[in-house]
Formats: sequence, structure tokens, C-alpha cells
Amino acid sequence: MELKDLKSDWQKAGESFKSEADLLKMTKVMNHPSLKRIRTKLIFETISFLFFLVVYYDWFDGDKKPMYANALLVGSLLLFIVNDVIGYVSVVKRISGLDLKISLERYLTRIKQLAVYSLICSVLYSLSILVFFSSVIHFTRERSFLLLGMAIVLIQMLLWSRRIWSNWIKHLQKQVNDFELNE
Repeated sequence: MELKDLKSDWQKAGESFKSEADLLKMTKVMNHPSLKRIRTKLIFETISFLFFLVVYYDWFDGDKKPMYANALLVGSLLLFIVNDVIGYVSVVKRISGLDLKISLERYLTRIKQLAVYSLICSVLYSLSILVFFSSVIHFTRERSFLLLGMAIVLIQMLLWSRRIWSNWIKHLQKQVNDFELNE
């Protein structure tokens, strides 16, 4: 009976024909679930940050804060948004070239640079938030401990982000190394 089942399965294998359009749609990079999540995150973050930029001056008394705190906050927030967009474009950009190994090495280099820029932008944005909200506060002992707690949380978030980047880079590095082993 196994041979009959095998023959039957073999004959049925050609029945589900995919059109060229379907095959192209399946292989498009933009349809990848990870990229959809990154794109959704980018859109949500951009809308949220732009909303914050529109309302921060009124809601968080930006007019009572020093000009340097406002400029630092706006500048770092815009830099953060631009870095996110550049990061998304870098991730989506196809690995191109005749030699897959060299293309993958270039992609790895781009991702390493993106990781550094992303972490720098995150540090600048975190510092600007701390400077903005603490710029007109008279610090007592309790407020100093609160600021220290906020700083510790921000440092933990930055370390977590660094770990995520490192894991992704290690994974890509492993793929590049696998090409070297096969040669």
C-alpha cells in the first residue's frame, strides 16, 4: 500500500500550480512578517513622537523650561525618528551583488553601523528627557533618588537594546562565517 500512496501523492503534487504573480508575492521581502512588525513599530513610534512634539510645550510646561532643554529635546527626538527611518530602510534594502558572501558582509557592516547610531541616538534622547524634566526642579534628597531611579531604568533599557543588537549581529556574523567554512 505504501507504493500506491506514494504514487498517488506524486500525481497530486503537480495539481496546486502557483502563478508567477503568486510566486513573486511570496518572495517579496516586504511581505516578511518581521519587516511588517518593524514597519508597524516604526509607524507607531513616529506618530507617537510627533504627537509628543506637538503637545509637549503645553502639557509639560515647555515655556517654563530653559531654551537649551527644549532644543535638546526636540533635536534628539527628531534625530531618533530619522535614525529609525534610516534603520528601516537599511534593513529592507536588499542584499545585492553577484557574490552572496560579499553582499552579506556589506549588510553586516551596515547593521553594525546602524546599531552604533541607534544606541547613540537612544542615549541622546534619554539624556534629553532627563535634562528637560529636571531642568527647573530644585533637587531635594527624595527627588535626587527619583532621578537616580529613572536614570537606572533608562540605562537598563539601553543595555537591553544593546543586547538585542548584539544577538542580531552575532546571528549575521555566524551566517558570514558559515560561508567561509563552505569554501
